[in-house]
Amino acid sequence: MALSNVSFHGYLVQPPNCSISNGQNIELTFRDVNIDDINGSNYEQVVPYTITCDTAVRDPQMEMTLTWSGTQSDFDDSAVATDLNGLGIHLKQAGSDFKLHTPLVVNETSLPVLTAVPVKKSGVDLPESDFEAWATLQVDYQ
Repeated sequence: MALSNVSFHGYLVQPPNCSISNGQNIELTFRDVNIDDINGSNYEQVVPYTITCDTAVRDPQMEMTLTWSGTQSDFDDSAVATDLNGLGIHLKQAGSDFKLHTPLVVNETSLPVLTAVPVKKSGVDLPESDFEAWATLQVDYQ
């Protein structure tokens, strides 16, 4: 019988520390939205964000991801629920749906354009009212 000892070794590294918009809240104001004009295209706005990471540690094997979290609307899995029943804020990246709670691999040097647009549930009559929605944008290295 032949035996051989095997040695395992490596070096543990921390992923870079990153922040979105320097840790500040990002706010979008839709102003006056005509209820009859809500169609998932009108009133679309760019989400203004930046990502900065320390440069001390970089591992080319690590991937940067962005993830939205929040309360999902009951009619659109890419929309954050608002405080008005039947109204959501649909999230997109580079023109495509950006589903909540689904990490998106991104290139740190060429971040995607994120947008948000009001959407309404089919058959719902929305009242004239203020509305709000809340979501969290998270950056991770994996």
